[in-house]
Amino acid sequence: MNLYSTIMSMREYLSSPSHTSTFTSTGQLTPEEFVDAGDYLVYKFPTWSWQPAAPGKGVSHLPEDKQFLKLRHAPCHSRLDDSFSPWNPGEAIEGVDEWEDNTPIKDGDPPTPARVKTVDDKGVEEEEEEDEEIPDMDDDEEDDDEAIIKEGAKGKSADGKSGRSPLRFYNLYLAYSTYYRTPRLYISGHDGATGLPLTPPTVMFEDIAPDYREKTVTIEEFPPEGTLMATVHPCKHAEAMKRIFDSMLRRKEREDWEEVPPANSDDKEDETVVRVENDSGLRVDQYMVVFVKFIAGVVPGVEMDYTMSI
Repeated sequence: MNLYSTIMSMREYLSSPSHTSTFTSTGQLTPEEFVDAGDYLVYKFPTWSWQPAAPGKGVSHLPEDKQFLKLRHAPCHSRLDDSFSPWNPGEAIEGVDEWEDNTPIKDGDPPTPARVKTVDDKGVEEEEEEDEEIPDMDDDEEDDDEAIIKEGAKGKSADGKSGRSPLRFYNLYLAYSTYYRTPRLYISGHDGATGLPLTPPTVMFEDIAPDYREKTVTIEEFPPEGTLMATVHPCKHAEAMKRIFDSMLRRKEREDWEEVPPANSDDKEDETVVRVENDSGLRVDQYMVVFVKFIAGVVPGVEMDYTMSI
């Protein structure tokens, strides 16, 4: 571990946890909110589980049996090349929201729907195509055979050999950063054939999106266990999560607007009910589910995102 990592670890150790909720204004979590959000993630998606720290490695501001979250044995079939361009909500562009159209909503005017971007396997944006007719499942069997042949040819090169890289498995860990007051991702990898840890640890960078690999990923000690892992520095996590939640809230408000009766409608009371019912926004216990969506863009080749759509 280099000097920078040592200093960061010391700063984390010396930081006092805050128990004042600022979730809606900063995107940060208190230790209690971290536990609540983790409980919701585990309840909805049992592939994640709470874990205790190694003896002498636990922190007092978290329950002994809920020191961090862990996802075991997530497969990774291919490496990422330098041309891969992931969706990165942590990288803001002034006046532009990657989640949706930010055209101001005028009174009486419906919001403009978002333009959906499509990318290929390498993250390159594709041109929009006209909607194609959805085939009927009862179509001619010859069409089904042709589809099977095409599907079977995927993943093979011109000489017919498989284009996939050697299989790897990853364990993913979500710990609480006392200094940044957000979850922090750590990952450890194992060779799919031998089961041995990937060495040197930097080979895990091959499975991390280049934008993160070159800027915010380092090899550091995982505090609850004292082992070296790859980790994404959490300095931008709160900002990214706040932007995601703000965008989701705007989308929700747009959907609520579509449910409101026209101005000349007699159902004025219904309009009030709709607005009151949807005024609560998003819950803090949903934070970790959204965070898993976020980190799926950091390690896009790792099959770990089994969460609901957002």
